[in-house]
Amino acid sequence: MLEKSVAGAAAVVRGVKPEQFGGPTPCQDWDVRTLTNHLLQVVSALSLAGRREAVQGELWAQDLMSSQGWADRFDEEGRAAVGAWADATAWDGTVTMGDMAMPSLMIASMLASDLAIHGWDLARATGQDYRCDDDVAELAHRFVADMGEQGRQMGIYAAPLSVADGGAVFDKALALSGRDPQWTHPAS
Repeated sequence: MLEKSVAGAAAVVRGVKPEQFGGPTPCQDWDVRTLTNHLLQVVSALSLAGRREAVQGELWAQDLMSSQGWADRFDEEGRAAVGAWADATAWDGTVTMGDMAMPSLMIASMLASDLAIHGWDLARATGQDYRCDDDVAELAHRFVADMGEQGRQMGIYAAPLSVADGGAVFDKALALSGRDPQWTHPAS
């Protein structure tokens, strides 16, 4: 599932054009550039965590978009992350994120879900298609369902929205995170 999450986000990151950087996204207060930078931070965190290296708070403050080749950097970090998590020992024990030790499985689930949800955000903001594999959609839904209230308390998620009965699992994950699955770019 990590490989699918990384690949889905990578395809969208590669499709972002610099002239789109100032555009709005479904992430309140984040433009396309900020969201793309965040996805680079997430895939870097996934790579670090897979190598059992601490994910320090400084990572989240870095501007990883400051040089050309940011899409290539995403691809490189994505390959490194998938490779790191391919080692069975990456799934054991804990990894430090910020100042908290968290179970490796929780970190992998959180970051894979983040790549999927923010990959969708970026696709919507830049007029691209995004397809979330069913197993990744299930993972994202489970993670947001389990951690949503804590995420809302931390300001990570907005209030949950409702979706029609029988809606797609990924739409339910988006709605639980406070996103409208029907969101479109205001210029559309």
